[in-house]
Amino acid sequence: MAHRLEEAIRAWTRGLADAERLAAALERGLALSGPPPGDPAEANTFWVQLACHHLPLHPDFDRLAVRAALSGLYREALAASPAPDDAAALSPVFALDAATYRSAFVHYIRQGIELGELDPRLASFDLARLARLVVPARDELIPYAGLATLMDRYLVRHPESRRLLETPQYLWMRVAMGLALAEAPDARDLWAARFYQLMSTLRYVPSTPTLFNAGTTHPQLSSCYLSDVLDSMDHILESATDFGHLAKYAGGIGASITKLRSAGSPVRGINGQSSGIVPFAHMYDALIKAVSQGGRRRGTLALYLEPWHLEIEAFLDLKRNAGDPYLRTPSLDTALWVPDEFLRRVEADEAWYLFDPRYVPELPELFGQAFGEAYEARIRQARAGQLPARAFREVCARGLFREILATLQETSHPWIVFKDAGNARSMLPGVIHSSNLCTEIFLPTSPQEIAVCNLGSVNLARHLRADPAGPGRLRAADVDWPALQATVELAVRALDDVIDVNFYPVDKARRSNLRHRPVGLGIMGFAEAFARLGMAYGDPASADLVDRVVEFVSFHAIRTSARLARERGSFAAFSESRWAQGRLPLDTLAELQSHRRRPVEVDRSARLPWDTLRPLVRGGMRNGTVMAIAPTATISLVAGTTPSLDPYYANVFARQTLSGKFMEVNRVLVDELEALRLWEDVRERIVAERGDLSAVEEIPEPVRRRYPTAYRIPPEAYVELAARAQKWVDMGISRNLFLQSRDLDAMAEVYLAAWRKGLKSTYYLFMAPRMYAEPSTVQVNKARRRPRWSFLEPASTNGHGAPGEHCALDGGGPGCESCQ
Repeated sequence: MAHRLEEAIRAWTRGLADAERLAAALERGLALSGPPPGDPAEANTFWVQLACHHLPLHPDFDRLAVRAALSGLYREALAASPAPDDAAALSPVFALDAATYRSAFVHYIRQGIELGELDPRLASFDLARLARLVVPARDELIPYAGLATLMDRYLVRHPESRRLLETPQYLWMRVAMGLALAEAPDARDLWAARFYQLMSTLRYVPSTPTLFNAGTTHPQLSSCYLSDVLDSMDHILESATDFGHLAKYAGGIGASITKLRSAGSPVRGINGQSSGIVPFAHMYDALIKAVSQGGRRRGTLALYLEPWHLEIEAFLDLKRNAGDPYLRTPSLDTALWVPDEFLRRVEADEAWYLFDPRYVPELPELFGQAFGEAYEARIRQARAGQLPARAFREVCARGLFREILATLQETSHPWIVFKDAGNARSMLPGVIHSSNLCTEIFLPTSPQEIAVCNLGSVNLARHLRADPAGPGRLRAADVDWPALQATVELAVRALDDVIDVNFYPVDKARRSNLRHRPVGLGIMGFAEAFARLGMAYGDPASADLVDRVVEFVSFHAIRTSARLARERGSFAAFSESRWAQGRLPLDTLAELQSHRRRPVEVDRSARLPWDTLRPLVRGGMRNGTVMAIAPTATISLVAGTTPSLDPYYANVFARQTLSGKFMEVNRVLVDELEALRLWEDVRERIVAERGDLSAVEEIPEPVRRRYPTAYRIPPEAYVELAARAQKWVDMGISRNLFLQSRDLDAMAEVYLAAWRKGLKSTYYLFMAPRMYAEPSTVQVNKARRRPRWSFLEPASTNGHGAPGEHCALDGGGPGCESCQ
């Protein structure tokens, strides 16, 4: 038995760097735990757990967990039989040749169609040809956390037995085929092959709804929906119906309730008084909690309110943990749609007036100077006694802002989103009344239209050139620009295809999506790219790289959409848009400045020939929007990179998702420490310091400086990097903030800086925990060190520790997965 176990371990570690050391560690683990169970499924679980237990020793153990998990997946999905003896249980490696893997793909497609899970049109593809393109080895590109997430909720299952039918490569090909259905029939195989190569190499990953549903019988592929709830019982209830249908098919919703009159406001039809926004928010909360999206995710909805609404204080209380449960909405998210006028009065320490929307119906439809003038006119009416006394109230702007920030510290809500920047910099006709669930989508809404956006993200870390002169290291500024351009061009086409193959749960969403054809191409993997290029997050070099990369992606996304317009036609509202005037996203900074009558404090440098694009976009654009940088909390797990613009939370930490708790180790740091021959000596110290290198003096200072934890990065750096990106992005950026200090004045300066620099939004606020649990994974000298964090129980004082450790949803907050 011992000899056969040794052979199994050798097979498992074959091809990995330092395989002998990994094998020795596993043998020591087996000596303590005993041999694996005889049942193959239980044996696979055993090997996965054993590998994960050793992950603090080296990131390569993640590869071993992946191999063990894939072994079980192949047995299940490919209906393969284990060996007649106990060899299958002893070895986590289920031998499967590429030919068997590929041939089973054709059976999978046909079986999926017969079971009613896959679109019958997939049978029209040349399945044998596409099967030959499948590369089984790419399954190992996905890290264990991503693979476990795919297996738990993404891969297609048998509708009755719930047996997995799909492997990761089958998923990529199924999605590619589903998108290619929008292409000409004689070109579908070609485009499916191209989309598959793009996604299976993890250079580009579509959003979660697209991964869930492309190629299925219910292809709801869009990520985000925006709605404006009107002040009538009919529309409030109609919106509830719409929200239920949208959430059922994996859509994340952002809805403005600013127009709803406040509590006590007259209701003439019944000669009574309004109950205000809270009961309706509570109703939406119950609705969205009931929608489980097929058991794979919870329903997700964010309510937006402008801070002049008379019930702003009650809105702030919706997410508090204590108090009357009927005045709380635990399943919803909340956000403020903040006009410039409010922040101007905060800076000046002036009075702020709250109004009942019934008496100021024009305010939700105005922004910029027009809003400021109308708002001031209403204040004059209030002071002159021309409005009922119950219709307004005067408060201190700065005091209200501090109350908002204090609530943010306690609950991570409400998110702060900037109304005027969102509207003044919009390329589309119409008024934007809110952002989406994750604060990166800015699209106009109307009673006839629910705005829709379609998302996917480029993986920047997969577009870096390796430097042969050093193990795992890269030359500065060594981005593979031609490869990145090719990815952007293909990704924009894939996103445009989403619009045409999409299933629309409500007609108002279809109408809006076909009128504007918005897509939101994002980028993830910035922090990993910084690390691989030898940059510290937030230093000038990293800010310049963000500027260059986002400019490059924006340029080629816009150009691709303009060229698609020549092939497929422009979006319906093109003639009313700024694109038709030859305007570009960078131009709108001047318009925002004009509204504010003050500078937007952001670097304006450009490197690409933007003037050559003006005549091109003037001639037509396929898409009303082209870019939005979403949180990518879930798809970054699948891609094995860092999410969006976010930093590494820590160099070692645990992430909680709906699919379980997973340990993450900064592989780039480990590679560098191994090159310095330090990893073996310092890994326990890094664990003891909960992934913070600042106190690990054995590590050279330049290395420690380049790998800070999220809370050690100055908040100004988060704002600066987002501002450098936002100037090129026609929609928005989901910008998480990580703050060490709980000082409200310092916190106010961070949010005011975000506003001054032209950001359209901020997202979750994460506060550094005040207390930490004793680590159970390393020995700690209690006399020398204060209590530290445990891998298995990350500490958090407000339910929001590391992204992904809160609200039982995937990283970055509830609903991030709806975006990406």
